[in-house]
Amino acid sequence: ITYNMNVMKNVVCIFAHPDDESFGCAGTIALLAQTHNVTIICATNGDAGENHLQNNLSDLGKTRQKELLSSSKILGVQKVHFLNFKDGALSNNLYHKVADAIKPILNDLKPEILLTMEPHGVSGHLDHIAMSMITSYLFREHSFVKKVMYFCLGEDQKEALRKNYFVYTPTPYKLRDIDETIDVTSVWELRMKAIHQHKSQLKDMKFILSMLDIRGKKEHFLVTKRSE
Repeated sequence: ITYNMNVMKNVVCIFAHPDDESFGCAGTIALLAQTHNVTIICATNGDAGENHLQNNLSDLGKTRQKELLSSSKILGVQKVHFLNFKDGALSNNLYHKVADAIKPILNDLKPEILLTMEPHGVSGHLDHIAMSMITSYLFREHSFVKKVMYFCLGEDQKEALRKNYFVYTPTPYKLRDIDETIDVTSVWELRMKAIHQHKSQLKDMKFILSMLDIRGKKEHFLVTKRSE
């Protein structure tokens, strides 16, 4: 399907790793793709992660890129940009370099919505936190962006967090503090198919699949909108 880029408005999803899109808010991405041109920007190739494929000699970074491309196609994403920063190294000294790599894409697409993870990175992953903060900075710098959606878990989904996965596991948000909850029932099968594309991350995939009933067929977001 070819969409008229001049008619449909743009959404840009900004993540740290391949699988962040599927293990997080794939349902919302699939819904947005029905009414918008959705682009994903992935800062790293995820090559510092574990490789659960039988062929452990395969190039993990390239494999995970292919997995993200497959997942994105299922979700209806139009384009994926890989920035090729080092997995696990998105620290302070790279903030502006990462932002500068993203700016030309935003200036070209002029998205009305940015989508990323909440400021604690959902799981506490420091790469996630970096990309969340960089997205907030980019929102401030680009007046054509009207809204940022920060994917988060609510207190009704607290059992879906993996304890001690990283040094710090964030506390889920109180439901009263969540700005938007999206019912993703209509795209649930697409969400499941997208998750299953990340075969190299089998351990994490199995955990996510085991937690889906607890998370429910809904996705929570903190939302920041530009003042008119």
